[in-house]
Amino acid sequence: MGVIPIVPLYLHTTSAQAQARTYPVRPITLVAPYAAGNTADMGGRLLAQQLGALLGQSIVVENRPGAGGVSAVKQVSGATPDGYTLLQSGTAMAITQSLFKPPPYDMLKSFVPISLLTATDVLILVRNDSKLRNLNDFIHEAKSKKNGLMIGVSALGTTQHLSAELLKLNAKIDYTIVPFKSASALNAALLAGDIDAEFELVSAMLGLLQAGQVRALAIGSEKRVELLPDVPTVGEQGVPHFEVMASGMIVAPAKTPDAIVQLLNRDIQQVLSQPDVVKRFKDYAQRVLGGSAAQAQDFLKSEILKWGRVVNEANISFK
Repeated sequence: MGVIPIVPLYLHTTSAQAQARTYPVRPITLVAPYAAGNTADMGGRLLAQQLGALLGQSIVVENRPGAGGVSAVKQVSGATPDGYTLLQSGTAMAITQSLFKPPPYDMLKSFVPISLLTATDVLILVRNDSKLRNLNDFIHEAKSKKNGLMIGVSALGTTQHLSAELLKLNAKIDYTIVPFKSASALNAALLAGDIDAEFELVSAMLGLLQAGQVRALAIGSEKRVELLPDVPTVGEQGVPHFEVMASGMIVAPAKTPDAIVQLLNRDIQQVLSQPDVVKRFKDYAQRVLGGSAAQAQDFLKSEILKWGRVVNEANISFK
């Protein structure tokens, strides 16, 4: 397809805009702080394939998991700000920034958001034969049970873990949070009755939900989602200010020319508007977000503030 020209809005004479008129002329690297094969990685690869076709250049996905995403963040933040090295980021990066003292990076100073991508929601789940039928049962049990509920999460420092901490704060309850090394180990513990409930992403639980082995008490979205229309939100069940999701976005190193940011945003929106892409993301239990670069910036700021408050009030820190 070749190089795509910038629309007239960007046709000015500055060097950055001149650079954008010839961008891209070589492959782009998208660094993903996830293991290959998980749903976030599959979503990133779907975007890379479709966006690369629009841009006329291949987008190579480089997986850099581990260290809470810090190694991936540092790699991209130190890259030349020319649009050829991008980072698949999101809620996990906003949380990690607040967890470590001192913070390992500053997302707002080191990066410029290009676009939100997708979100997958957080569920509160129990085994299908649990006596807990809804969130009110869960809260009542947490308040009345002498030794407290045992609540599983797939790892400390994740969206799921911080969501469990947020519910404690907002519902004014307490329970013991038990971390596991993997989602499969967490689910095995729930099915075996070793824990009372778990916080996990829709994308990781869809198979067990459809098989009738687990039941969702609540979903952390602002409103009910199409994929699970019968699952009420946390807010519907009386706990306010609990809108959480594991989001994904694309960011570039700070000082990347705005014309390149806007070009990438424009083409990402075109990808995200394609019905077959929306369906593929839905198959991964992800819903499309999209939006302008400014909206992505505002969202990132709000996520850092929200999760920073939870980390501070729950007195959580990593070294």
